[in-house]
Amino acid sequence: MMNRFKIFTVFIFFISLFVCAFGQEAKLKLHFIDVGEGDAIFIESANGETCLIDTGNLITGFKVVKYLEKQGIRDLDCLIFTHPDLDHIGGAFFVLQMLKVKNIYDNGQDLTELAKYSDIYHWYEELVRKDKNYRTLKAKDTISLGEVILKVLWPSQPLLFSDYNANSLVIMIEYGKFRCLLTGDLTILGEGEILEVKEGLRAGVLKIGHHGASDANSKRFLTAVSPKIAIISVNRANIRGYPAEEVLERLKKAKVKLYRTDEDGDIVLNICQSKPKGFKVQVNKTQ
Repeated sequence: MMNRFKIFTVFIFFISLFVCAFGQEAKLKLHFIDVGEGDAIFIESANGETCLIDTGNLITGFKVVKYLEKQGIRDLDCLIFTHPDLDHIGGAFFVLQMLKVKNIYDNGQDLTELAKYSDIYHWYEELVRKDKNYRTLKAKDTISLGEVILKVLWPSQPLLFSDYNANSLVIMIEYGKFRCLLTGDLTILGEGEILEVKEGLRAGVLKIGHHGASDANSKRFLTAVSPKIAIISVNRANIRGYPAEEVLERLKKAKVKLYRTDEDGDIVLNICQSKPKGFKVQVNKTQ
């Protein structure tokens, strides 16, 4: 019998969020890469300096490398791991062996016990923390990528919680008056501590914490940030039920424009001026 092949045309959704007047060149690009379960956020500044925050999981880290290669990226100025969950650090085993990385950071979470019994964490410590360019980030640290500033808002040291998620690095990206808040898997525990410090949290763009889980993204925290746009990095048919309906409803009531990697694919923000007047959203479908 003749074999029959079903050919499916697959459309990948790319979203570009423009704050640019016609003809302006982007000064900052933020790529929220669709890595399925996990996070991977790539930052490009106008002067060519780059930073990758998280690397996806063990099976999508390779996709992160290929995505960066398509952008013409062969090296990174910095690589940041927000916390040691495998859907955030798993891609390290691809990224660090396929790209040249100048500086490596994480939150310093103690992995001593885990590394004794889990090969993955033992290898992570070998690959990441024994690198000569590795160091820990903490609240009030800053990283400069030309005119783009990454401000670490959380966690303080020593780490307060045994919960890895609550200790996630929280980073504010600033370019002029444009602000984007990245929260890793920050939970309500961590949110409460940040709110107590009364650090300026308002941002036009928010990367939703913990993939939209109900143990994060409290009404109080979302009000403090007051984003116009929110992004959820999550896989399709998430086995844990992310994002939670209550979080989606909270964002809807606040009239926040929401984008999701499971529905929209790779999401790219192009920021063209330091005083943006608004966001124009263009959706492209690529075969």
